[in-house]
Amino acid sequence: MAELDPFPMEESDSGATFFFYLGSTGKNVYPMAYESQLPEEICMKILERLSVKSLIRFKTVCKSWRSLISAPDFIDRHFDRSAANSNKLGIVILDKGYSPRPQCSIYLDTINLSPTSLGETTHITGQVVTDCERARPLGCCRGLLLLGFDCIDYKLLLSNPSTRESKEIPDPPYWRLEYDYISASALGYDFNIKSHKIVLIYELGKFEYCIWVYTLKTNSWTCVDLDRGHKFAYYDILPITLANGVPHWVIRHKDKVSHAIEYFDFAVNKFVVVPQPSDYDNRNFCFSPQLHDTEGSLCIAYPRCNLEIWVMKRYGVKESWLKWMSFKNEYVPFPLCFAKNNINVSLFVARGQDCCAIYIGKEKEIELKSLRFEVSFDRSTRQFRFDRCLKKSVFAFDESLICLENDEGEEGAIRRKLNWWEREPGEKCVSYFQ
Repeated sequence: MAELDPFPMEESDSGATFFFYLGSTGKNVYPMAYESQLPEEICMKILERLSVKSLIRFKTVCKSWRSLISAPDFIDRHFDRSAANSNKLGIVILDKGYSPRPQCSIYLDTINLSPTSLGETTHITGQVVTDCERARPLGCCRGLLLLGFDCIDYKLLLSNPSTRESKEIPDPPYWRLEYDYISASALGYDFNIKSHKIVLIYELGKFEYCIWVYTLKTNSWTCVDLDRGHKFAYYDILPITLANGVPHWVIRHKDKVSHAIEYFDFAVNKFVVVPQPSDYDNRNFCFSPQLHDTEGSLCIAYPRCNLEIWVMKRYGVKESWLKWMSFKNEYVPFPLCFAKNNINVSLFVARGQDCCAIYIGKEKEIELKSLRFEVSFDRSTRQFRFDRCLKKSVFAFDESLICLENDEGEEGAIRRKLNWWEREPGEKCVSYFQ
């Protein structure tokens, strides 16, 4: 009988430890024995608790495991479990360089929000994109990131940090996208066809837009027929996608002074209005209200002389809006992302300091001293100004096994593995903290 070597033990999200035995050659010796001893449902319940990195390795154990791990139903179950047990935020960091050609470096770190490891930071992965002048995150949904690039060959890229796969998105038919005019775009998920979709909001001119929808499953674009009210409007560049996969925007229509909350319905390719709390539907704000996702619920922050944060407890029901918290001092935090258990990461700006901090409710717990951004003080208005797009760089990090190859598997789909790198397993990166 061949000697059996233990596959590295793996710990699940519930704390249980599993051992998998392989032959000394690195190949499975008795795959049929495993299959007969463990029914598929039991295998699924064990495997769905493991990390994406482990599951990618376990695809090589036997054909049945590869088939199981690659099945769409298993991918959905694994993601749902990952999201339900998520206690990490992802931070996208972009760094421009010129050595010797223009290039952008993209880093992804995670911040642990569990009570025992609050604020612990780990480097996940990184990537270099050459011949690229600028880059920005545009959105995230169900484990995928949508990134915008100022490259010659493409402007949009979908990335799965967990599998380290990326896919260049082709331009819509008869169009050549420009980097400066795609900033209001968003990533969503259509549960009816089980596919990620990109809502491309493209700026044609001041207060004039056209909209295309890209479907990952078919690698195709659809042009949206807009009414005049949505063709000539202002779309805030900070949309939010909820757990239901639906992207939401704050929109100001040309003939109105107030803002509206609207989501894009993938079933009919149209915008639908979401009621705002109290009489906020008719109020005018100098700055656009900001949308957030807090544990799957729609959340909105109204910036006035103070900051009011409301949560919609029952989606679509106006009466279910609840004022969550209010900041009334001069230097209020700017929320970047909300997490579970009343935790949020906010940009904290005060006299002599500008950085991010982890808040539990209204109480500041940990300052991320090294995570500094460009914040300037406008002497004419005596106000701090910063890049609001930082909000797109922070998101709930959930692992996903989703493959970026379309269902047809056509060779023409532009899919590749980019130059990803990672630190040694378990190596910590604490550059954000004192």
